[in-house]
Amino acid sequence: MMAEELERITEEQDRSATVELIRGLVDVAVGGVERERIVYALAQLGDPRAVRPLAEIGLDRERPGEVRLAALQVLEGSSMCPEGGDLRGWWDTGDDLVRACVLRQALRAEADLLEPVARDPQHPLHRHALIGIGIGFEEPHWQQYKIAGLGHSDPAVRRTVAYQLGWDEPVAAEPALHRAATDEDADVACAAIDSLRYYHSRATLRLLHEIAEGDDERAAAARISVADVRGDFEDQQSRIGGWLTPVADLLGAPEVGTVPQSGQSGQSGQSGPSGPRLPGPSLLSAAEIHAVLSDPDGPWAAKLAALHGYNRGRSDNWGGVPAADRPGLAALLSGHPDPQVRGLCCPALSSWHEVDALLALAHDPELGVRKSAVYSLRFVPPSQEIATLTWDLVASGEVAGTAGYEALATCAAHTPPGELDDQLIELARTDLRESIRAEAVTLLGDHIEPLLPLLSEPPVLTWGVHVRLLGACRASGLLPPAVSALHSVDDLYVAAALAELTS
Repeated sequence: MMAEELERITEEQDRSATVELIRGLVDVAVGGVERERIVYALAQLGDPRAVRPLAEIGLDRERPGEVRLAALQVLEGSSMCPEGGDLRGWWDTGDDLVRACVLRQALRAEADLLEPVARDPQHPLHRHALIGIGIGFEEPHWQQYKIAGLGHSDPAVRRTVAYQLGWDEPVAAEPALHRAATDEDADVACAAIDSLRYYHSRATLRLLHEIAEGDDERAAAARISVADVRGDFEDQQSRIGGWLTPVADLLGAPEVGTVPQSGQSGQSGQSGPSGPRLPGPSLLSAAEIHAVLSDPDGPWAAKLAALHGYNRGRSDNWGGVPAADRPGLAALLSGHPDPQVRGLCCPALSSWHEVDALLALAHDPELGVRKSAVYSLRFVPPSQEIATLTWDLVASGEVAGTAGYEALATCAAHTPPGELDDQLIELARTDLRESIRAEAVTLLGDHIEPLLPLLSEPPVLTWGVHVRLLGACRASGLLPPAVSALHSVDDLYVAAALAELTS
């Protein structure tokens, strides 16, 4: 297949080419860059019809290793690997090529597979387990496995964790990332420097500035990261100028009359539109949606864009669909074989109060669909069934990160005011998932007094819980003595929150 045609197929996500691309993938005469392009194209297509043949290729020990690996890479790149029991079945093959894929794709339900490999730096699949715990494994012991990886003898392991520590931003990782920023392996150093852009301390700003003074690739990476960090610091100058004095020489002069944006690590505020909203593309009718989505072939980029068009912005475009068209459209979308369609239709089901369909999708085989359904259930009429479902989801430990706090917020939306307070207080005090603790603080509103002692405790993951507590104190008119312990903390957003509280 010509490169130009492959580029068109990839851009349009033309699933008419799926079978031909799979043939090219398994052709032993195809290799190198050409096979890489085919892998990328198939991953972009995301054709659910490709899952079975690709899985068969990946599991077939009679095929060349590079062909099997390519098939598994497509499944990973398109988020079409199996979950649950099917993924464990792959593990049970005992095939290290397949087991490496399992570790990279494992979810929290597979923590028992990940743990022994992640804690054993000598395990041949150690790096793959560290990739697997990169996102969604917030608890301190998982973070310690990654931090320890920065001292591994294999630079590939160090590079992996240096990159991953930019996701959860654990405070405990900052000193190790500072050391990794000068690693003898330039790729490791650059990965650490890139992650440090998310660590908003004066010490990190100073270090990045010093590295940026050089003339090698580390310096080039540092110049990019330090520009990001410096911009965040400069946004706060008018509020916390005194706290910034030790790094004032690295910052520009504060702009007069500007209003700094408040925020916290990993969660910036949403700004309003800067001008009039431009009209989007015209929306397809129900009949047109039926027609395009019933055809598994053709350019799926345009088909998915049509659904994105309905979900565009904050407007309820789905509410404009005639009531008579909704049941048939809901059945088509929620039962579609493509998980992307099922995930994108959740706002429609929420708008139409198709609760049963959303509850079914909350148990979908695909994680992204489940997450979208649980989020969208927040906006349907109150239901004890939904409250129970989402509470059980949080309590089970199955969810963390964005999926975790969205599930908790949906539970709160379906629980009468005040009835969840005791559980929220307990979560904020004892849960080891940062996402759950922080959301619990937010949901408690002005009922946070039992949590004020947390202000004098060290962070479990980041300073985010402390920042939310300080914000709640400000909203409630509280000035607890425990805040005095935070004045020595080297974190931009803690300093900003303290300034807001005492202003």
